[in-house]
Amino acid sequence: MVIRLARAKRASGRFRRRRAILVGTEGTSERAFVRFVQHCCDEANLDVHLKVWPGNGGDSLSVVEEMNRYVRMNSSEREFSRRLVLLDQDRIDQDRQTGRDAFAVASRSNIQIVLQLPDLEGVLLRLHKGQEQRFVPAGVSEQALRKVWTEYRKPPRKDDLIRRFTVSDLRRAARHDRHLGELLTAVGLAG
Repeated sequence: MVIRLARAKRASGRFRRRRAILVGTEGTSERAFVRFVQHCCDEANLDVHLKVWPGNGGDSLSVVEEMNRYVRMNSSEREFSRRLVLLDQDRIDQDRQTGRDAFAVASRSNIQIVLQLPDLEGVLLRLHKGQEQRFVPAGVSEQALRKVWTEYRKPPRKDDLIRRFTVSDLRRAARHDRHLGELLTAVGLAG
């Protein structure tokens, strides 16, 4: 496995080795979220590097297929210790109705799908204290989020997320959202 070198040195003067994880995303909002998770990993002194692979949107199967092509063409099989892709549950449901199964392709390609219920705005809503168990239906998650975060604008920026949330918020929400828990476990933030 290729190990990435950390920017920070250990007291001995050696570079820390970082475990590389490829995280595919649907769009700009999810990329900001992964960068926020990377910030939390750095704050927790985890030796992990989250390489964001920017998908071009589209249906869930297209995102998984594009990520699989990227992996085959641009990296060795061992470069990343894990391969994840963040996908909205509401999109997965729509795609399955048309016979497009992202899970089947992901399984064959050694890619783990991490669902956002029903989408990223639903996850961000649950990061707010007191909202951890609130699972809103697709189509109203952004409206519900704006009620607790009036300044929210789509797409969020990494810095907005860093100012708003902490690793404690991620962990608290993950106790009620098993998919978020899977993400935190994969990157080493579960706790």
